[in-house]
This record gives sequence, structure tokens and C-alpha cells, in this order.
Amino acid sequence: MNRKKKTRRVVFLDIDGVLQPPSQQNRFKHDLDQLRGSLAKKFNDVSYLDMDKYDLGAIYYDWRKDAVDRLRRLCEDFDADIVISSDWRSRKTVSLLKAYFRIHGLHQFVIDMTNEISRAPHYRAGEVEDYIDAHPEIERFVIFDDSYKKEFDHLFKDQFVWTHAYITELDDRRARQILSGVPITQENEPRTKRDL
Repeated sequence: MNRKKKTRRVVFLDIDGVLQPPSQQNRFKHDLDQLRGSLAKKFNDVSYLDMDKYDLGAIYYDWRKDAVDRLRRLCEDFDADIVISSDWRSRKTVSLLKAYFRIHGLHQFVIDMTNEISRAPHYRAGEVEDYIDAHPEIERFVIFDDSYKKEFDHLFKDQFVWTHAYITELDDRRARQILSGVPITQENEPRTKRDL
């Protein structure tokens, strides 16, 4: 699939607590060196042999498949691109992150990552704000994160989806409302047990 050059809709994506539940540690039950070899063979790409085996193991064994599938459908349905805002971007390139996301067939959606800054008190939200300011072609965006609720609510209350371990069906529904441009009111706000 050819991706358009101008970004119109963007998903700002945290990973831990969004795709990978904090309690998920299945990677440690597997031979991660063997996994690297399998991925290199599967994708005909020897660069997987040099990638961090714990990152690869987390992606392969610990990312929730239903959360990954929801993210994929969201990007497909809204022709949305992914900008990584997670700590996973630290000391990594976009091409490496794309290779990571290739494991779940999401690489074509990953286009960029936010810049890491230290701007208290809203550093993660501030990074997203800086990215949006630098990319005026973005018409609509949604932010998935399991942390920084106060900061995101302050700057992006109407675009923020606060996850609690991974993207749930209710989180997906809220993201779809946001990307559709449907104003979220008390009446149509997706509800979760934590809100009741």
C-alpha cells in the first residue's frame, strides 16, 4: 500500500501500557536468540540479528494481539499514520522502529517519532505539542498513553485516550470518535468500569 505524503490524521503512540501490558513478561520464557534468527529469516533481513533481543521478544511475545489489531484497523480505517511518542524511541531511529513494527505488520503506518525534550511540567504532552506545531498539515490526531494523564488532559483533553494496560474496545471507540471529528460529550463518551 502506498502511503500518502501529507499527513492528515495521526496516532501518537506510547507502547508500554498501550500495546504491551505492564505485567506481560512472556519473552523471558523463550529463546530470544532463536527469535532473532527466525525474524531475520522471515523478513530476509539480517539486521534483526543485531537488534535488541529483549525488545524483539517483548514485541513478539508480549504485545497484546487484540490491541495491535485494534491499532491496525484504526490506521486502516482512518488512513492514519503513527508517530511514536513512547520511551521506546530513545536512542532509536525511525527505521529501527519500523522494523520493530514490521513484526506485527504495522511498519507501513510508522512515519516518525516525536523529539525527546525535557520541558517540565508537560514534557510528553509538550513533545506532542511541538510535533503538531511543526506539522500544520495534521488535521486530526489521537494520543494513546497510559501515563501523563494530567499533562495530556491539560493540553489535549479532547484528543487523549488514557489506556490502562492496553488498547481496549472502549479505548478504540473513543479514538474513532476523535479521528472522526465527533465531539465527545458526556452522553456519547465511551464508558469503562473505572469511570463508574
